[in-house]
Amino acid sequence: MYTPALPTPPARRATGVRGAMAATPMAFVQAVVCAYEARGMDPAAVLQQAQIAPDQLRCDKARITAWQMELLCGGAMRELGDEALGWFDRRLPWGSYGMLAHACITAPHLGLALARWCRHHGLLTETITLTLGQIGDTACITITEHRPIGDDGRLREFCLVSVLRNIHGLACWLIDSRLPLVRADFPFEAPAHADVYARLFPGTVHFGAVAASIQFDPRYLALPLARDETDLRQMLRRALPLTVLPYRRDRLFASPRACSNCWPATCPCCAARRCWPSTCTCRSAR
Repeated sequence: MYTPALPTPPARRATGVRGAMAATPMAFVQAVVCAYEARGMDPAAVLQQAQIAPDQLRCDKARITAWQMELLCGGAMRELGDEALGWFDRRLPWGSYGMLAHACITAPHLGLALARWCRHHGLLTETITLTLGQIGDTACITITEHRPIGDDGRLREFCLVSVLRNIHGLACWLIDSRLPLVRADFPFEAPAHADVYARLFPGTVHFGAVAASIQFDPRYLALPLARDETDLRQMLRRALPLTVLPYRRDRLFASPRACSNCWPATCPCCAARRCWPSTCTCRSAR
């Protein structure tokens, strides 16, 4: 599962944690702790591993870094035995979302890959369903909720944000391109940390909507995939960066000359494959 964490803004430096900026809201950490409470388990060890102090956890305004969020969620998924972190009617064993990615990788274009992801997600849980459709002149991925997320609904925001951010990040990775969002909707009132949504979902964000969804230019659906099974296995070793690092290149609208000038000269493999060092599988890029 690709947990949501934020590109770092120019403020709120988190001391002692690789000098990174803290931008991910404590509400997401508290949601992970709720999953532990529902199972009657103690999250102390994973919180310590992620360097999140008890006083931070109690402060709603506190923020953590993407690195801390990666450690927290990765550890929690393994300890709880659930990649969904308590959201659904049953636990999703480690590797469940990787299985969905493997089902997508052989698709000839992004549209079919996303359709497969949405359809196969329904095999994992009946709590929510994802649908790829069209609203007016935009493509849309919509989440329909069939029962309370996390039983009592406390995990609802974290679940909806994570699922939409994951599928958007995967879509960008599959086509090796930025996929600009036209709009993102969420079926709850704006939270106290609403400012982070503009970074998680660049575009227009609306709260109080009927359902959670993201919208984008449908022409991206026709783009062929730029990845294969080898790339996928490499990515799944550490999937979080594809949700954190924004794609700079837009395959749909960038001019050929602009694209040829933007590849890092330090990595011949990246230039040949038209990908960025952060997503390349060669040794020199790493």
